[in-house]
Amino acid sequence: LELSFESHQVIKSYCQDQGILFLSSPFDEDSADLLSKLDVAAFKIPSGEITNVFLLAHIARKGKPMIVSTGMCNLGEVDAAVRVLLDAGNKNFVLLHCVSNYPTNPDDVNLRAMLTMREAFNAPVGFSDHTLGIEIPIAAVALGACVIEKHLTLDKTMDGPDHRASLEPDEFLAMVS
Repeated sequence: LELSFESHQVIKSYCQDQGILFLSSPFDEDSADLLSKLDVAAFKIPSGEITNVFLLAHIARKGKPMIVSTGMCNLGEVDAAVRVLLDAGNKNFVLLHCVSNYPTNPDDVNLRAMLTMREAFNAPVGFSDHTLGIEIPIAAVALGACVIEKHLTLDKTMDGPDHRASLEPDEFLAMVS
């Protein structure tokens, strides 16, 4: 759960060698500063931190693009977060619709929430997916999602909270294709 600066450098370097964009989610200002020192291309804000206005403002002031998950939030909380980003001078963000259930029942997804956020905040939108399979993220792209977050695992039968809702590499490749 916690890596040194040097470990982050090794992982970022490996990602670059593989043509993978390195991203990480900071949960506090020190972690955001560490990622900034690594010169990450963007910051991913997890759903649990969207109401942490001090962290949002700290990250937004860094001027990097932000990918902001909105799980467990109502529209008013998303509005408050967007105002924090804009007040800090950062207009370069994507809002991800997210249902924070692992796995998420497709009946609970409500992809139209992406459209509501796009309209309400005049911002690009995406989808953070915890459903089984690849159908829902494909539908999200068809509705205009410009970012898809989908967890990856080497084995869905592993212990842990989200392996079951994750994709194995061959499934991930099929989704991307």
